[in-house]
Amino acid sequence: MKLRSLLALALALGAAWVPSLAHAGGFELAAPGTRSLGRGGAFLARADDPMALGYNPAALAFLPGTQLQLGSHLILADSCATRAGTYNDSDVLNSGSGFDSRFGYAESTPSNWVNQPFPEICRGFTPGPSPQLVFSAHPMPGLGFALGFLAPSGVGSSSWGDEDGTITRDDGLVLPTPVRYAGIRSNLLLFHISAGVGYSPIPELSFGLTLQWGISTVSFTTFTSIGSGAQDPAQDIRTQLEVVDYFVPAGILSVHAVPIPQLDIAVFGRYSDGINADGTLDLTTGFYGTSMDGSYTPFTSRVDGVNLNTAQPFTFGLGIRYSDQRSPQGRHRDPDEAGRINGRVEDPMQTENFDLELDFIYSFNDPVNDFVVTNPDGASVGICEAPRDCAADGPSFSAPVPQRIPLARGWGDQLIVRAGGDWNIFPGLFAMRAGAHFETSGVNPNYQVQDFINGMRLGLHLGATLRIDRFDVSIAYAHVFQFTETITDARYRHTAATGTEGICPGPDGAVYDPDNPVVDRGCYPRGAGSIINAGTYTADFNLVSLSARYHFN
Repeated sequence: MKLRSLLALALALGAAWVPSLAHAGGFELAAPGTRSLGRGGAFLARADDPMALGYNPAALAFLPGTQLQLGSHLILADSCATRAGTYNDSDVLNSGSGFDSRFGYAESTPSNWVNQPFPEICRGFTPGPSPQLVFSAHPMPGLGFALGFLAPSGVGSSSWGDEDGTITRDDGLVLPTPVRYAGIRSNLLLFHISAGVGYSPIPELSFGLTLQWGISTVSFTTFTSIGSGAQDPAQDIRTQLEVVDYFVPAGILSVHAVPIPQLDIAVFGRYSDGINADGTLDLTTGFYGTSMDGSYTPFTSRVDGVNLNTAQPFTFGLGIRYSDQRSPQGRHRDPDEAGRINGRVEDPMQTENFDLELDFIYSFNDPVNDFVVTNPDGASVGICEAPRDCAADGPSFSAPVPQRIPLARGWGDQLIVRAGGDWNIFPGLFAMRAGAHFETSGVNPNYQVQDFINGMRLGLHLGATLRIDRFDVSIAYAHVFQFTETITDARYRHTAATGTEGICPGPDGAVYDPDNPVVDRGCYPRGAGSIINAGTYTADFNLVSLSARYHFN
C-alpha cells in the first residue's frame, strides 16, 4: 500500500514543468514590432509608432494624428539537445521493475535499447505568428492614447520526438524520447489587451502609463516515473496539463525627456503579476506498456481543479537616442498642425536624416524559481495491470495524487543591450534600419533543460519601411545566435514516485517548503529520481516580420 500511495507522486510532479513566460529575454526571442525588430530592438527612446504602447507610453504624447498598425513576427527555431551517456546510465538494468514495455524487457534485451547512447533530438514546431494590433490617437497637443492587442515574440509551440513519446534513429531503431522527463509537447499562449496614455506638460518632458490585461494558456505534456529513480519506460506515466489564467494584470510606467531637439532619453519599468492558472491534468499510467502479462497497460485518469502558479520577472530599461534633425527649428510641438499645413505625415521618418539609439534593459528574473502545481484534496489516479480489461472492469488499483508539487527552474537576472538606428534614404518615402542586441544568460545552468534553452544570445537585425502617401509597409529580419550550453554540473532530477535521491536533510526534508525554493535550498523533497540534464544544448533562431500602418487625416 505504501508503494501505491507514493507512486502517484510522480504523476503530478512532471506536469509542474512549464517554461517561464518572461516579457523581456527568456520567453521572448527579440523585441516585438517590425520597425523595432529591424533596429535591434533599440526602440525605447524612439517609439514613434503605435507600438509605443508596449515600450514607452510616454512617447504616445508625441505621435502625430490617428494611426492604426497591424504586424507580426514569424519565428523559425532550430534547437537541439544531446544528453550525455546512455539509456542505462540511470541503472535501468537493475531497476527491478519486473514489467515489460514496448521497447522490450530491460533485463532480457540489453542489446536492444538499454545500452544505446542518447541520440540528439531537435525541436519540432509549427511556426506561429506573434500579432500586434494597435490604434493610437492624438486628440490635443501633448496628449496621446493607444489601445491594442500585444503578444510576446516567443516560440509558442514545440515538440521533442514523436507524438507517442518515441524517437526513431536513422537506422530505424525506435527509442524512448531521451528528454521525455523534461517535456515532449508544449503549446503556450500569452497576450495582453492593453490601454495606454502619454501626457506632455512641457515640450521637454512627458509621462506615460500602460495597463494590461493578460491572458495565459498552457498546454504541456511530459513523462514521469512510478519507480524510485531509474528511467525505465515500463514505469513511465504521461502527464498532460491544460490550464488557463484569464487575468494576468501588468503595467508599464515611463518617462521621456527631450533636453535638446537632437536627444531623447527614456526610462521605463514593467511589472506583471504571476501566472495563477487553473485547469485539468490527464495522467496515463503504463503509457509504454503492452497488453501482454508482465506489463502495465495504458489507463488514463483526469484530475480536475489543478492549479499552476509561477512568478514573472520585473523589467526596467533606459534608452538614449541621438537624431540628426532636417530642420534647424527642431521638432514640432504639434505635428498635427504642421501636417495640416503641408499635407505630410510629420514624424521622424520625415523630419530626420538618421538616428542612433542605445538601450539597456534589465530583467529581474530572480522571483522565477519553482513552478508549483496544486492538486485538489482526495485526487487519485488509476493503474492497470495486463491482462485486465480496465475499460470494462476499472483499474487494478488507485493511488492518491499529492496536493502540492514543485519543480525547480531557478532563472537568473538578465542584462539586455540593444543598439540600432534608422537612415531615411528618401525622407518621408523610404527608410532603412539595422541593429544588434546582446543578452546575458537567464538560465541557471545546473537546471537547464531543453525548454527555451535561454542562454546567452546575440542578434543581428535589418529592416526597411516604404511610405506610399499615408500608408507604411515595414519589413524586418533578424538572426539570433544562441551560445552553446554544455551542462556538466547537472542537478535537474526527474520525478519518481518512490525516489529519495537528492532529498533535503532533516525531519522536514521530504516535504516541500514554499518559502525555500528547491534551487535556493539545493535539494529536493521526496519524489526525485536521477539527474537527467547533463549534456549539450544548442539553438539559433530566424525571425521575419511584416507590418502595415495607416495614418488617418
